[in-house]
Amino acid sequence: MNRGAVGSDHLSPENATRLAEHLRSQISGEVRIDRLSRALYATDASIYEIIPAGVVLPKSVNDVVRIIQACRTSKMTVVPRGAGTGLTGGAVGPGVQIDFSRFMHGIRKLDPDQRTIVVEPGVVLDDLNNHLAPHGLQFAPDVAPSNRATLGGMIANNSCGAHSIIYGRTVDYVRRLTVVLADGEVVEFHRHRDGTSASGRDESAAGGNAASNRPGGSTPARLEHGLSAIRDECDEDIARRFPKVLRSNGGYGLDRLGPAGTQASAIPVLCGSEGTLGLIVEATLDLLPSIQHKGLLVLHYDDLLNALGAAPAILEHHPAAIELIDRPIIAGGVRNPAIARRCQFLRGDPEALLVVEFFGESPDHVTDKIERLAANRDALHGCAEAVRVLDRPGQSDVWNLRKSGLGLLMSRPGDLQPQAFVEDSAVPPARLREYVERFQAILKDEDTSASFYGHSSVGCLHVRPSVNLKEAADVNRMRRIADAASDLALEFGGAVTGEHGDGIIRSAWLEKTYGPRIMESFRAVKKLFDPDGVLNPGKIVDPYSMTDHLRFGGDFKAQSPRASLDFSAYGGMAGLAGMCSGVGLCRQRNTGTMCPSFMATRDEIHTTRARANALRMALSDRGFLDGLDDPSLREVLDLCLSCKACKTECPTGVDMARLKSEYLSQRNLLHGAEPLARLVADMPRYAEWASWFPRLSNLLGQSSLLRGLMERWYGLDRRVPPPRFATQTFRAWFRRHVRRHSSRRSGSRGPVVYFVDTWTNYYCPEVGIAAVRVLEHLGYEVQCPETVCCGRPSISKGLLAEATLAAETNVRILAPFARHGVPIVGTEPSCILSFVDEYPQLLQGQAAQTVAASIRTIETFLAEVVRENSGLLNSGSDSLPLLYHGHCHQKAIVGTDDAMAVMKHVWGEGARLINSGCCGMAGSFGHEKAHYDVARAIGEERLFPAVRSRGEAAIAVSGFSCRHQIGHHTDARPRHLIEYIADSVLLPDESD
Repeated sequence: MNRGAVGSDHLSPENATRLAEHLRSQISGEVRIDRLSRALYATDASIYEIIPAGVVLPKSVNDVVRIIQACRTSKMTVVPRGAGTGLTGGAVGPGVQIDFSRFMHGIRKLDPDQRTIVVEPGVVLDDLNNHLAPHGLQFAPDVAPSNRATLGGMIANNSCGAHSIIYGRTVDYVRRLTVVLADGEVVEFHRHRDGTSASGRDESAAGGNAASNRPGGSTPARLEHGLSAIRDECDEDIARRFPKVLRSNGGYGLDRLGPAGTQASAIPVLCGSEGTLGLIVEATLDLLPSIQHKGLLVLHYDDLLNALGAAPAILEHHPAAIELIDRPIIAGGVRNPAIARRCQFLRGDPEALLVVEFFGESPDHVTDKIERLAANRDALHGCAEAVRVLDRPGQSDVWNLRKSGLGLLMSRPGDLQPQAFVEDSAVPPARLREYVERFQAILKDEDTSASFYGHSSVGCLHVRPSVNLKEAADVNRMRRIADAASDLALEFGGAVTGEHGDGIIRSAWLEKTYGPRIMESFRAVKKLFDPDGVLNPGKIVDPYSMTDHLRFGGDFKAQSPRASLDFSAYGGMAGLAGMCSGVGLCRQRNTGTMCPSFMATRDEIHTTRARANALRMALSDRGFLDGLDDPSLREVLDLCLSCKACKTECPTGVDMARLKSEYLSQRNLLHGAEPLARLVADMPRYAEWASWFPRLSNLLGQSSLLRGLMERWYGLDRRVPPPRFATQTFRAWFRRHVRRHSSRRSGSRGPVVYFVDTWTNYYCPEVGIAAVRVLEHLGYEVQCPETVCCGRPSISKGLLAEATLAAETNVRILAPFARHGVPIVGTEPSCILSFVDEYPQLLQGQAAQTVAASIRTIETFLAEVVRENSGLLNSGSDSLPLLYHGHCHQKAIVGTDDAMAVMKHVWGEGARLINSGCCGMAGSFGHEKAHYDVARAIGEERLFPAVRSRGEAAIAVSGFSCRHQIGHHTDARPRHLIEYIADSVLLPDESD
């Protein structure tokens, strides 16, 4: 067994440098041969890890041609890559990785009449369908990772999706492909809609390319003639050995080339070839009208096998999809805060769900289909409950759970993990129940269990047995299970490879499936297109062993540095970093918050996945990155905003903010804190001094001279004005307020503690004043004990000893209130949620847990009050349109539902949530010169355009830094939500 990651030892550092310099002089794209880039591209979403020789990010077809030519000259192999979300290891290899996703993502030409579109390979499926939506069109195959999967990757894997029962596979929608062959020639392959070839022209797509004058006509014609001959030679074996199920996608698609004696098109073979035959640089795709009317029937089962047994009868009702979700995924969704909030469709504690979708010509047509199935109790086969989901938001919630399945299965800490190595078999749906029952017997014999989920409609289930790939015995167990599972699938007339490709993990089973003669045909196809083996070696033909090149492997060891934060549930920092399964949800860009810097740059280095992989490799014994002091870690973590979105949006729960804070702490211990880190951590102390002379402090702080000096000394960008100090601190106001109203201080609803954060106290006391007034209006007696800064600035800069001292002080002061049931509230999300998230990690004691359980953001507290007594926050003013932007920490830890509930209560339909992502400020991040442009680009992704197009609506923002960022980059002047509430619900005589 291989020890793990393999390097490119046939390419010396000197030769690698020469190759990189040559490429940089030849192409407009980027060339990276640094250790960090090579480390980040060593993995995809599979269990494998192979260090590439280098990474190239092309910007054009000419770039791709020159890359291929240079690699051939240097005797280097080439591995194409889209989003790196493949589960089989198809996008890893020892040669040069070509990442098409960064730059080659253009949508070229839409022809609505012909229902075709031209795209580059890096286009993301959701981006394409968003582009098509105004035209009422869609690209039909709908893979689960649609928010990051690229069209090039979908073509390379011949992807399907949940609706393949009616839509088929990607190959069914590819009209034309522009391909760079292994010798650098650019060719076009065409086919008619009836599937026949239309490529037999006498000139190459490369224009005057001399290759077009070769004997035998144009290159496309020559290749398709060769494919036709290979097919004809083994026609009987193709008919006999290829599985007769829709989801049969192993090897090269010889069964898709039409009957013997006809002219074959190369497109059916290129689709599913995983980049082993040519590099796709452009595609013309067929489109379908988008579906306007949909509905779901979510069937709950107390037994997995009963759910599987229902599929054949349900198919008689002609659904668009039948998706299985089993108990491990359901349980994972309930544990995940972001997903749990969207699981209102769940009833009880089911063992399995069948999500049955119907399409229709009208809402009534859809409803009628659903009711017919719901009334057919025999077809439902022991269903415990049937939940109808007819609204689009509710349907989105159901599909969100299904699409998150892979990550949710990987979200449990520990080395024993459900792994993807037999997750793609397909059998006839009528035999699915029996197949799973037999599969469970295999797992029982191997003393393990598995999750089963996926496409019941077409008999393609994703099975993920739990094994510990850090143990040699379990690596062997994995191979035994895979061997037995492949036998089982073939016994049932099924396919070992259903939709995800062969890659490394399944290529070893191809000969068992197809026999030696078909395998020789596969080798002939490979030699026809790539005679020198340049393209993506080790896949399909002459494959690597499935147990070589494992990301972990039986001898994997990891460092366990002593940490200030609590990583005990994960077995240390390396355990939490290793939770990243590589599914790449951090590459999505249109919804959510994770990962802000990737949304702005589209660069893999700025994903949560990249950061987790770099930390895992630095903490492993593989030696490619050198521990936590490796300079590469500083680079990969530099643009992490510690927004915490990954804590809940990442299905596996990789908490990069925690990892970054601990990494900075370890670096500070080795090298000392940098001046900027010390300045940020000490900001509360400086603010206290400056507040004694606020006008002078503002005069100096806003001056161009001091801003220039701060840029030179600390790297704080002079373009960003520092926040202004208030002329009166909140605490000064509150002391006078208490004295002035001491006669009416006893609240009818009892006491409430208001935590005074640094930003409210010194910069925006109006927020605290509004909070006090609203709380008193509700009948509470507000108390403000002498707490200190929460320590958030210190936490963000890795000064965890100082943060611990602050936490100890605040917990000591607040714990007595919490123990007596006194609510503790605050208005600054990042400060309040430090009590919830970091304090229990830093202190690891009961007092911290008690305070964490008692503290609330003001929005959550008011939502609880409203739920208890809806008449307490009646609006005293006319409704106004109000848009709300949630703070990143708020969205990650408690969500924005409570804020929206309060807003809806006060403003009704005039209250709306902005699909805003991150503002880009993130504490000091947006102030720093090195980050200014990225911070602005993050805000420009969604938030700033939404603010600028607000019309008459006001903007409510709870986060201090968010308000500052929005005010700096737009003409809006957002206020805290509590200020709007105070204006709306307070009577004039309730003001001071």
